Amino acid sequence: MSKMSWISYLCENNLKDELIEEVGVDYANGFLEAHKQMRERKNEPAFKVLNKIHNNMQKEVHDAKVSSVRIQSKK
Repeated sequence: MSKMSWISYLCENNLKDELIEEVGVDYANGFLEAHKQMRERKNEPAFKVLNKIHNNMQKEVHDAKVSSVRIQSKK
């Protein structure tokens, strides 16, 4: 999983404290605001593409979590 996918996940789930740990307070606020705008403007052509990218990132994080759970349950 890429770092940007993780950042996208934190923004999507509004996990501000965890996001601050990843990128610092200044960047965290900017990421959260940009993510919010992107989701609100999802029907505009440029934002449609960004939303699709971020949806793929969400799937990447979900898949990584599922794989992690599967590995842990086999132990």
